[in-house]
Amino acid sequence: MMLSYFALFRDVTRKPGEEWKRPAATLGELLRDLVAAYGPPFGRWVMAEDGSPGPASTARTCATCRGLKPRLRPGRTWYFFRR
Repeated sequence: MMLSYFALFRDVTRKPGEEWKRPAATLGELLRDLVAAYGPPFGRWVMAEDGSPGPASTARTCATCRGLKPRLRPGRTWYFFRR
């Protein structure tokens, strides 16, 4: 899947986007993998301390994705930007 980063996310990752090749079945798994890859500065925006969705928004916001449980589909692009 493709990931596109804007604003603060671009600053943290130091790239405009990337092809994410690590398997992730759900949005929650993807976010946990991204936090592991990019550290606390990235995690601060995508996940709250209790593991719930943080202040980040994607093309399909976490609120409309039933929290972190939606299944990811290959070929999709996820956009990360500050709401």
